[in-house]
Amino acid sequence: MGLLRDWTFVEERTRIPALSEIVREALVRALFCRDDRVLPREVIAVLSRPPAVTVKVHDDGEIRKLVAFANGEETSANLGFSAEDYHYFRKQLSVGRATEIGFAPRPKTLLTYDWMIPEPRGILLDFSAYAGIEIPDRGERAVAQVGATWKAAYDAALASGHILPFVPAVPLDFAIGDGIWGDAPFVGYDADFASCVLALRTISAYGHRTQVGFQDVSNEGTGYDLLHLILPHAAEFFIPVAVAVRLLPRPAARKTLTYRFDDPGKLGLALDRLTRSGRSAWWANLTDAGASALLWPGTAPEPFTLQVAVCGTEAALAGREKALDALLAGFKAKAADVPNPYDVPEAAYRKTADRIGRALFVGEVRLPSRAVPDLHGKLTALAQQAGTKVHLFAALRGTGTASAFPAFEAQKDRTRTYDLSKGVDRVAGTIPGALFASRLAHLWREDEEYVRRVRLLRALKLEIDAAHVVQPLAAV
Repeated sequence: MGLLRDWTFVEERTRIPALSEIVREALVRALFCRDDRVLPREVIAVLSRPPAVTVKVHDDGEIRKLVAFANGEETSANLGFSAEDYHYFRKQLSVGRATEIGFAPRPKTLLTYDWMIPEPRGILLDFSAYAGIEIPDRGERAVAQVGATWKAAYDAALASGHILPFVPAVPLDFAIGDGIWGDAPFVGYDADFASCVLALRTISAYGHRTQVGFQDVSNEGTGYDLLHLILPHAAEFFIPVAVAVRLLPRPAARKTLTYRFDDPGKLGLALDRLTRSGRSAWWANLTDAGASALLWPGTAPEPFTLQVAVCGTEAALAGREKALDALLAGFKAKAADVPNPYDVPEAAYRKTADRIGRALFVGEVRLPSRAVPDLHGKLTALAQQAGTKVHLFAALRGTGTASAFPAFEAQKDRTRTYDLSKGVDRVAGTIPGALFASRLAHLWREDEEYVRRVRLLRALKLEIDAAHVVQPLAAV
């Protein structure tokens, strides 16, 4: 998470005389695209400077030592590095009495792009070795270290007789930590990722082990209030090392139903009926023809494919399937033998993820489910104007809403990413009830209530992280 670092940097640049007259949106574009025709040389230098070092951590003790070092309570000689790594570490960080050092986690997989402003003087933490998954005997929860992949957690839950309530709407090879500090789109039909998180095990800015929330359900205490208040920004306040997530009992039977539509009007009505019916599902994902080709290469996809995963007893599934058939009336064809993207071997899952990951994703459009076909048509027109193609992945929720993720066949350069992001934002603005959410969109907003909330969040961060160690905001 680097929202506050980006937001603070933009605010501080507006105070530079040479940049004070630039419209905020134009300034954000210049910063994101590294435009040296607009920005002073020293600003370009800050934007181009990567984190000083990357450290692969293996246990909490190593992180606590690094935090103690950043706080001046530990010398670099006690970090356990080899002589070569020790000298490289000190040189890259320019270790000295006045050196200020911060930490930022390195995402395993990004759906879109990294935050605009790098942490230039600090340490990037590589959590790939933090891959443990623990499911206690009672099994109502799993405690996954942040480096564990979502796929590994999914398979471990099934093996223990449970299911994970959330899946990635775009099936990339995310780690669990990417749902905390990255942009992994973990969703479920009945529950989002945040509602499935019971607790975070973290290291504080002072090197203490801290836990936010409860791994066991408690009727007393305010830990859940704090947890869900800060969860989208938890990596701004602490260094998360493990996540306790809720599991559901593995049902006697599971079934993935596949419905194919060729009429956008009938699809919109069907999605509206489904998501407003009050019926439950594990997950429900929609893809257009291009996205379907990425998921199931070699098949002849229809314009739209909807997959709905349902659970229950064998007898109950038959009734649920009939109910879904009625709610989704208007489909062209139906199948029960199309594999879903998740119940495949890990190697096959990663192969699909690599194929999808070549596309350019710019963010998420949240909208009423009935408006997804309208969004698709407008995105297709946008892509044609931009000289490219667009595919669409979408996840439905039982609240009547959907999250849509446009995937462009375009080069992943900064100017292209910015222009397509702005185009998607304009498209979302033409659809009632739609909102474009992305790392850039957060910086475009200037309304008074939003600015007030961000400033409150920033004040809270400076209070909790008074040591300025966890993704510090100090100007560089």
